[in-house]
Amino acid sequence: MNKDIRVGDAERHNALDLLSTHFANGLIDINEFEDRTGKAAVARTRGEIASLFEDLPDNPIAEVVPFKESEAQAELDRLQRRGGLVHRIDAVIWSATMILFFLGLFVFDWDYFWLVFPIAGIASWGVREAVKLSDDDEKLYEELKKKDDKDRAERLRLAAERRKELGQ
Repeated sequence: MNKDIRVGDAERHNALDLLSTHFANGLIDINEFEDRTGKAAVARTRGEIASLFEDLPDNPIAEVVPFKESEAQAELDRLQRRGGLVHRIDAVIWSATMILFFLGLFVFDWDYFWLVFPIAGIASWGVREAVKLSDDDEKLYEELKKKDDKDRAERLRLAAERRKELGQ
């Protein structure tokens, strides 16, 4: 690739999109993001664009296998898997419960339609017991998920603001 070939708006826009993705994924911090997007917005050559990505992976969206630094990291991964599994199964249980409740109440005129709620509660408890997710583990999972969601939303908001500032 000839690094001296000039670039146009399309190449600069693509570079800004890719930097936004790297930023949203947490690969660069806010200061690096602002610095690199500023340089991308005024880049004149392919070499100037390429230099912005030298220390970043080629595909920021590709799944990266993280390095396990400690047993605590492995335990955190297990907690997140178990917590996510419980929440997905709970969504299915309670969705089915509401459907059965309204069908039993209005369509089939069941006398004991209300029994779906205790059954769903027992099923939710059973799932937690089966995957060994304690109340403390579930609270920790919720806290971590909220923090991760909040951090990601903030990174995306900053990326969008930066894109507006640069007129892209």
